[in-house]
Amino acid sequence: MIECPSCKHQQFVGTLYCDECGTRLVHVAPAPATGPIDGQFIDDEAAGIAYPEGPELRTGALLGLRVVGTDAVLSLLGRTNYTLGIAIEGQAVIPDIDLGPFDAYKHGVSRIHAELLLKPEGLFIIDLDSANGTVVNGNRIETVKPFQIRHGDLIQLGGLDLQLISRYQR
Repeated sequence: MIECPSCKHQQFVGTLYCDECGTRLVHVAPAPATGPIDGQFIDDEAAGIAYPEGPELRTGALLGLRVVGTDAVLSLLGRTNYTLGIAIEGQAVIPDIDLGPFDAYKHGVSRIHAELLLKPEGLFIIDLDSANGTVVNGNRIETVKPFQIRHGDLIQLGGLDLQLISRYQR
């Protein structure tokens, strides 16, 4: 839940306007930048071979999601939480990260599927009661319950495969 800065009414994450006072709650920004990433770099990262800098660091990102099967890396910058899903024109609640360009609809990703949450104790993913569930490293996670994730973890939203790339330090 988020709090309206004007009237303090509680709203669902991703809501555009407060239903009490009408204040705009979400500042829509362009989709996160994606860029190519060397497959060998990903393999070495997963094996624990340290690199002083990599594709996700060229943009300053300390956290990103690699869309498996593509060269796309979605940089996650400047926030402590991100909703993941599909943005559909005209819907009232939009995700922070639109996975639509990666055929997310065909893969069974919900409009507001999951949330990534950065806390002092680590990174967490929360399935937001999605239709097709969230799986981390082959294990389905409980809905609406934070599940800790780490660098290299494979995340499935429905049938869409993502890999966490993280330089996040507790």
